Amino acid sequence: MRASKNPINVDIDVQLEDNVGKVPMIFEDFSRVILNLCNNAFDAMRDKLKALKDSDENYKPKLTVTTSKAGNSITILVEDNGPGIPEHLKAQVLQPFFTTKKGTEGTGLGLSITNDVIKAHGGELDLSSEASSGTTFIIKIPQS
Repeated sequence: MRASKNPINVDIDVQLEDNVGKVPMIFEDFSRVILNLCNNAFDAMRDKLKALKDSDENYKPKLTVTTSKAGNSITILVEDNGPGIPEHLKAQVLQPFFTTKKGTEGTGLGLSITNDVIKAHGGELDLSSEASSGTTFIIKIPQS
Protein backbone atom coordinates (compact mmCIF):
# COMPACT_ATOMS: atom_id res chain seq x y z
CA MET A 1 0.00 0.00 0.00
CA ARG A 2 2.97 2.30 0.44
CA ALA A 3 3.72 2.02 -3.29
CA SER A 4 0.19 2.93 -4.38
CA LYS A 5 -1.17 6.25 -5.62
CA ASN A 6 -2.41 7.06 -2.10
CA PRO A 7 0.20 5.48 0.20
CA ILE A 8 -0.60 4.52 3.77
CA ASN A 9 1.48 2.89 6.51
CA VAL A 10 -0.34 0.02 8.18
CA ASP A 11 0.79 -2.24 11.00
CA ILE A 12 0.11 -5.80 9.83
CA ASP A 13 -0.35 -8.55 12.38
CA VAL A 14 -0.54 -12.07 10.94
CA GLN A 15 -1.54 -14.80 13.39
CA LEU A 16 -1.59 -18.11 11.52
CA GLU A 17 -2.36 -21.20 13.56
CA ASP A 18 0.14 -23.96 12.79
CA ASN A 19 -2.27 -26.90 12.80
CA VAL A 20 -5.13 -25.68 10.59
CA GLY A 21 -4.33 -28.28 7.96
CA LYS A 22 -5.23 -28.11 4.29
CA VAL A 23 -8.38 -27.04 2.50
CA PRO A 24 -9.04 -27.99 -1.13
CA MET A 25 -9.42 -24.75 -3.06
CA ILE A 26 -8.64 -22.91 -6.24
CA PHE A 27 -5.63 -20.98 -5.03
CA GLU A 28 -5.85 -18.19 -7.60
CA ASP A 29 -9.49 -17.44 -6.75
CA PHE A 30 -9.06 -17.61 -3.00
CA SER A 31 -5.92 -15.47 -2.97
CA ARG A 32 -7.98 -12.78 -4.72
CA VAL A 33 -10.57 -13.07 -1.92
CA ILE A 34 -7.92 -12.36 0.72
CA LEU A 35 -6.36 -9.59 -1.37
CA ASN A 36 -9.76 -7.94 -1.91
CA LEU A 37 -10.63 -8.01 1.80
CA CYS A 38 -7.21 -6.55 2.66
CA ASN A 39 -7.48 -3.83 -0.01
CA ASN A 40 -10.93 -2.85 1.28
CA ALA A 41 -9.49 -2.66 4.79
CA PHE A 42 -6.64 -0.46 3.55
CA ASP A 43 -9.13 1.84 1.82
CA ALA A 44 -11.23 2.11 4.98
CA MET A 45 -8.21 2.87 7.15
CA ARG A 46 -6.99 5.46 4.64
CA ASP A 47 -10.42 7.13 4.82
CA LYS A 48 -10.30 7.18 8.62
CA LEU A 49 -6.77 8.60 8.56
CA LYS A 50 -7.92 11.41 6.23
CA ALA A 51 -10.97 12.13 8.39
CA LEU A 52 -8.78 12.44 11.49
CA LYS A 53 -6.03 14.45 9.78
CA ASP A 54 -6.78 17.68 11.62
CA SER A 55 -7.84 16.11 14.91
CA ASP A 56 -5.83 15.35 18.02
CA GLU A 57 -6.64 11.63 17.88
CA ASN A 58 -3.56 9.44 17.57
CA TYR A 59 -4.71 6.83 15.03
CA LYS A 60 -2.44 4.04 13.80
CA PRO A 61 -3.95 1.86 11.04
CA LYS A 62 -3.72 -1.86 11.80
CA LEU A 63 -4.71 -4.95 9.82
CA THR A 64 -4.89 -8.32 11.56
CA VAL A 65 -5.25 -11.62 9.72
CA THR A 66 -5.92 -14.68 11.86
CA THR A 67 -6.51 -18.34 11.06
CA SER A 68 -7.89 -20.99 13.38
CA LYS A 69 -9.38 -24.46 13.23
CA ALA A 70 -12.54 -25.57 15.00
CA GLY A 71 -13.86 -29.06 14.31
CA ASN A 72 -13.91 -29.66 10.55
CA SER A 73 -13.69 -26.03 9.48
CA ILE A 74 -11.11 -23.31 9.22
CA THR A 75 -11.84 -19.71 10.13
CA ILE A 76 -9.99 -16.77 8.61
CA LEU A 77 -10.48 -13.34 10.15
CA VAL A 78 -9.50 -10.16 8.28
CA GLU A 79 -9.81 -7.31 10.77
CA ASP A 80 -9.11 -3.60 10.46
CA ASN A 81 -9.37 -0.69 12.86
CA GLY A 82 -10.89 1.66 10.28
CA PRO A 83 -14.13 3.61 10.57
CA GLY A 84 -16.40 0.55 10.52
CA ILE A 85 -19.38 -0.04 8.27
CA PRO A 86 -22.46 2.03 9.11
CA GLU A 87 -25.37 -0.07 10.36
CA HIS A 88 -27.61 0.91 7.43
CA LEU A 89 -25.03 -0.43 4.91
CA LYS A 90 -24.18 -3.78 6.55
CA ALA A 91 -27.00 -5.65 4.82
CA GLN A 92 -26.03 -4.23 1.42
CA VAL A 93 -22.26 -4.72 1.26
CA LEU A 94 -22.46 -8.31 0.00
CA GLN A 95 -25.10 -7.55 -2.64
CA PRO A 96 -24.20 -7.45 -6.35
CA PHE A 97 -23.41 -4.01 -7.82
CA PHE A 98 -23.24 -2.32 -4.41
CA THR A 99 -20.27 -0.06 -3.79
CA THR A 100 -19.38 2.85 -1.59
CA LYS A 101 -16.52 3.84 -3.87
CA LYS A 102 -16.61 6.75 -6.28
CA GLY A 103 -16.09 6.66 -10.03
CA THR A 104 -13.43 4.20 -11.14
CA GLU A 105 -12.09 3.51 -7.64
CA GLY A 106 -14.17 0.35 -7.28
CA THR A 107 -12.31 -1.82 -9.77
CA GLY A 108 -11.49 -4.70 -7.40
CA LEU A 109 -13.19 -8.04 -7.03
CA GLY A 110 -16.09 -6.63 -5.02
CA LEU A 111 -17.57 -8.09 -1.86
CA SER A 112 -20.43 -9.76 -3.72
CA ILE A 113 -18.07 -11.74 -5.92
CA THR A 114 -15.78 -12.33 -2.94
CA ASN A 115 -18.78 -13.88 -1.18
CA ASP A 116 -19.61 -15.97 -4.27
CA VAL A 117 -16.04 -17.36 -4.44
CA ILE A 118 -16.17 -18.31 -0.75
CA LYS A 119 -19.56 -20.01 -1.27
CA ALA A 120 -18.16 -21.88 -4.28
CA HIS A 121 -15.55 -23.31 -1.90
CA GLY A 122 -18.35 -24.48 0.41
CA GLY A 123 -17.75 -21.68 2.88
CA GLU A 124 -19.51 -18.64 4.21
CA LEU A 125 -18.64 -14.98 4.69
CA ASP A 126 -19.90 -12.90 7.58
CA LEU A 127 -18.93 -9.56 9.01
CA SER A 128 -18.85 -7.77 12.29
CA SER A 129 -18.45 -4.02 12.37
CA GLU A 130 -18.64 -1.29 14.97
CA ALA A 131 -18.83 2.40 14.10
CA SER A 132 -15.42 4.08 14.47
CA SER A 133 -13.66 0.94 15.72
CA GLY A 134 -13.32 -1.24 12.63
CA THR A 135 -14.60 -4.23 10.72
CA THR A 136 -13.89 -7.95 10.83
CA PHE A 137 -14.69 -10.20 7.89
CA ILE A 138 -15.12 -13.81 8.99
CA ILE A 139 -14.54 -16.60 6.46
CA LYS A 140 -15.45 -20.16 7.43
CA ILE A 141 -14.33 -22.93 5.09
CA PRO A 142 -15.06 -26.63 5.68
CA GLN A 143 -12.26 -29.16 5.41
CA SER A 144 -12.98 -32.18 3.27
